[in-house]
Amino acid sequence: MNRELSWYAVLVLALSWTAAVSAGLLGLGQGPMTAAMALPMLLALAFVLASKRDRLSAIGWKAPGIVWILVCVLLPILQIGVVVGIGRSAGLLSLNREHFAFHEPTSHVWLNLIVLAPAMFVPFILLPLPNFILGWLNHLGEEFAWRGYIFRRLARENNNLVSAVLVSGAVWWAWHLPMFWLSPVLSALRPPQLGLTITLSAPAILATAFMYSWVYVRSGSIWAPTIMHLFWNLYRGTLTGRLADGEPGLFAGDLWLVNGEGVVGMIVAACFGLVFVALMASEQKTRRAKIGSPYRVLGENPASVESAGTS
Repeated sequence: MNRELSWYAVLVLALSWTAAVSAGLLGLGQGPMTAAMALPMLLALAFVLASKRDRLSAIGWKAPGIVWILVCVLLPILQIGVVVGIGRSAGLLSLNREHFAFHEPTSHVWLNLIVLAPAMFVPFILLPLPNFILGWLNHLGEEFAWRGYIFRRLARENNNLVSAVLVSGAVWWAWHLPMFWLSPVLSALRPPQLGLTITLSAPAILATAFMYSWVYVRSGSIWAPTIMHLFWNLYRGTLTGRLADGEPGLFAGDLWLVNGEGVVGMIVAACFGLVFVALMASEQKTRRAKIGSPYRVLGENPASVESAGTS
């Protein structure tokens, strides 16, 4: 990682960790951490604008095609569906009868689920407008930073997609570490449980980084991983609850164990990620064998990209 990216990684982690620790010490709850999600994008934007070797237009701002939109919406459904299926089969999850789906808008839970089904595909039906806008901005902020800036720059300059995912994913994982302290669920765990969760979080987040990076490269749009990221968090929270505040979802259980980001969820994410590790490795072979479409989000001049990767 060059000096510019190294400085970015140090600064973004220092600022984000400081914001998270301050929020925890002052008892400010999750609000400041939510605001801190914008820090990676703001800092990355400053670095891009100040760089003589990068351009904001190289991020990939075009809308993804309909196929990629469907992939980014349906894949999170499949992933959280596997988590719920495992949780239910193992007896770790049960229907949460306190969930609003049991009481609103009718008194019949299955009718409510049918009525609410479109909200699982169109998030703004489920979310108030301010939350919807903030959600898009926060998730775009993360994807701009981790995929649009660090991953893209590393892949472009080193001509190695896999190592670019590993490095950018490692920084992304480190950025998440304060959540283990801020989460009321995780902070209450016994040391062995917390250690297991932190250990599993590394391969899970790296696997997710491979998923999002592959979608980014193949779609040519930063909006594609943003859609996938947003829908994953929405489905995970709606169905299995939220570790951030301990709020249960439609299915209730021990959140640290069977949440979409709990032990079961992280194992499922790691398994899904293996598929995308293979796809990314294949993408890398194609990229080295022939200069073509994979370059479209890594740099606007394929020749300069190749020379940068071999210099």
